[in-house]
Amino acid sequence: MAEAIITLNQIDVLFKEKARSVHAVDHVDLTVNRGDVYGIVGYSGAGKSTLVRVINLLQRPTTGSVTVLGQDMLALDAKALRGERKRIGMIFQHFNLMNSRTVAENVAFPLRGHKSKAEIAAKVEELLELVGLADRATAYPAELSGGQKQRVGIARALASDPEILISDEATSALDPKTTSAILDLLKSLNEKLGLTIVLITHEMEAVKQICNKVAVMDAGRIIERGNLLDIFAKPEQKLTKDFIDTTLQLDAAVAAVKQQPAVANLKSPDRLVRLTYLGASTDQPLVATLYKDFNVTANILFGDIQILQGTPFGNLIVVLSGTAADLERTFAYLAQNDVTVLDLNAKEDAQ
Repeated sequence: MAEAIITLNQIDVLFKEKARSVHAVDHVDLTVNRGDVYGIVGYSGAGKSTLVRVINLLQRPTTGSVTVLGQDMLALDAKALRGERKRIGMIFQHFNLMNSRTVAENVAFPLRGHKSKAEIAAKVEELLELVGLADRATAYPAELSGGQKQRVGIARALASDPEILISDEATSALDPKTTSAILDLLKSLNEKLGLTIVLITHEMEAVKQICNKVAVMDAGRIIERGNLLDIFAKPEQKLTKDFIDTTLQLDAAVAAVKQQPAVANLKSPDRLVRLTYLGASTDQPLVATLYKDFNVTANILFGDIQILQGTPFGNLIVVLSGTAADLERTFAYLAQNDVTVLDLNAKEDAQ
């Protein structure tokens, strides 16, 4: 059974200003298990950064309970809380490095007063090797690229051997290639060190690359949550669908497809649909089966298959042609074989 190491229960964070009160986090429950890479995604102002800062009490909740690594965090005095925070590393969007100190000195900073000089030197060398910066120990932050600065930030966050690492928009200031490299590094740390990671982001692409679980936040609430495959294959909330469609560039594909004559001149009962399929269903000879068993032809206008957590995940945009009765039997067959059907004309009509 999975071990829960972060449990947030009915977390409420209320900021009171002169003229109004802001409900930054609104009665949120969250459980993160050991070894998870848990993505919390939402647009700016959704409350995700405020929520995650509750984990190490950088933000105290107005109401609710916080249990981390078996500790009731709200019951700890200041000294005990400082000790518990060492078990929770944190990396930030803007690196927070000290420009007057070398890479090695930045990484060593959290260890001062806790270890001997020899122990600190050995630990810093180990960490810089781990994040791929062994040859940059004597460089200063101004001499580093954005990706290298973030690697220093990660090494510093790991200095106290935390069991949990919080990444608060840590890749938002980086270009796509560097972002991908940093995410790969975080995933390797999760696997090598058994590190549990909570990833705060507004980019579903980052979640797609390394997370096994995801929660979507909006207006201070978690509106949808689940494992990565379920969220991508069967999103329920419109915001979640928008995030996924943007990440997979499906909206752009649909817009381009609708300009094609085969779609512009579509006649009833033909249907323009998106087929979403996962895992074993991707191995089925789908198009051939529809024609052979249901007398329905499929004109494929767009296709995409990606690998999520080692599992194939695909989307097809097709025009299905046949009699109304044959099409209904086809849709029933697809549902039985875990293929999700979205009627794109119906979606357009509903908007």
